[in-house]
Amino acid sequence: GARQRLTRQEKQGVSEKKKKKKKDEMTISLTVQPRIQREKWSLYWKESMMTKTDVLDPVVLKVDEKNTKVADVLQMLSTRMSWPEKQTLLRLEGFEEPWETCVLNGKECMEDSTLADCGITKDNCTVTTVRKILVAEGWKIKTGGLDDSDTDEDDF
Repeated sequence: GARQRLTRQEKQGVSEKKKKKKKDEMTISLTVQPRIQREKWSLYWKESMMTKTDVLDPVVLKVDEKNTKVADVLQMLSTRMSWPEKQTLLRLEGFEEPWETCVLNGKECMEDSTLADCGITKDNCTVTTVRKILVAEGWKIKTGGLDDSDTDEDDF
């Protein structure tokens, strides 16, 4: 009797290990290398006059590559970094690019694609994301204060 009970417990332990293994296979550690790209945007020319890119520390997210979409990753990163929602960003005249992009091995991953569709696997799981920020140039705010000025190199 004791021998049978032990095998049942062993069987239960084995099936729990299998379940755990399956669960582990469903999630991968996605390394995200975030970048902030600041565009000095000319209101007169309606185009970027200068770009500066800041390299931020990598972030690791646990994701299911088959069900997680690129847009979900960008949202998770945005929340983790405490960035403003992209809907709230001010789109200056002439700027028509997307606010955020995600790149894997030099190829852009579309926001509505799953990570697996983009080619992300547990062996190939480092993406670079870029969040654009527009810095308006060529205008003055007249408040009468001593610090009134246009956008300077130092502000950028």
